[in-house]
Formats: sequence, C-alpha cells, structure tokens
Amino acid sequence: MKRLNNRGQSLVEFALVLPFLMLVVLGVVEVGYVLLDQHVVTKMSREGSNLISRNTTLDDAVTAMKGMSTRPVNLDANSRLIFSVIKKVATVGTPNYNKEVLYQRHAYGSLSAASAIATRGGGAFSGPDHSAPNSDSDTNLQVTNLPPGMVTLGGMLYVTEIYTTHPLLTPLQRFGVTVPQTLYSVAYF
Repeated sequence: MKRLNNRGQSLVEFALVLPFLMLVVLGVVEVGYVLLDQHVVTKMSREGSNLISRNTTLDDAVTAMKGMSTRPVNLDANSRLIFSVIKKVATVGTPNYNKEVLYQRHAYGSLSAASAIATRGGGAFSGPDHSAPNSDSDTNLQVTNLPPGMVTLGGMLYVTEIYTTHPLLTPLQRFGVTVPQTLYSVAYF
C-alpha cells in the first residue's frame, strides 16, 4: 500500500512541474529560432552592403539579394530591403558642402517598413541608378542621425537595411512571453 502512495505522489509532482518544464523548453526553442533568424538577416544585410559597395547597380543588387534570400527573408512576401548610399559632398560653395547627404536609395519588398536613416526632408530618387537629382544643393537630403566621422569628404557610405517577420513556432505569447516578431539588421560599408 505504501508503494502506491509513492507513485501517486510522484504523478502529482510531475503534473505540477510539467507546465513549467514545457514553458522552459518552448522558450529555449523559440529563442533559438529567433537567434538563428536574426543571424540570417544580419548576414544578408552585410552581403547587400558588400554588393552595392562594388559598383553594382541597386537593381542588380536587389536581383542578387532575391536569389540569396532564405528563410526567414522572403522579399516577395514578408520582408523589406532598403539600399542607401550616403556621400559627403565635396563640391565647394554648395549648400551641402562637407555634409552627409542621401545620394541614392532603393527599397524593395512587400513588408511595410521605413529606413532608420533620417533626412531633413524627403527626397525623390529617380532614374536607373535611383539617385537624387540635386544632391549637392538639396538640403532636405542631409542625413540627420548618422554618427560623426563615418564618411570622409568626397567619400561614400553604403548601407543595407533588412526588415523581416519572424513567425512564431510556439504558443509562448499565450503565457505572456513575447519575442520579437519583426527582425531588423543594418550594415554599413
């Protein structure tokens, strides 16, 4: 009789511990997938900046990035790719002399997301190279949130930003545990 009581006690203890154990296991699995997905997004943003820094057109770089994309990045369904080229104007006597300006920008993808690189105003980027027509004189193109010293006079900075969604694999949100559902990475070259 004593043996049956021990089994019953073990079963009750296991039933009490099981939900917490499952929560920990699900949390480890979900965080592991978030870290894996963030690694993929970071690697792709670095590759994008590397591509556009080699005189590749922005359209060709988008085509290459579409070919390289893998889970979780799907530019046709749940991601956004933003290429930006920032230059420090070297033309003496222009309003943007010695200022960082947004020289080129091209965005592709179905996810609604905006670039983290801010300018004083807007900017129209047109033509086959997606460049600003008056980058030396349009003060609205001046970048306002770039750390100082990233671009030398007459130099260029190539930036790739990738946003993507992370589909949850586990029902952790039902237990009040949240993990990011939108991942972001930026790379500067």
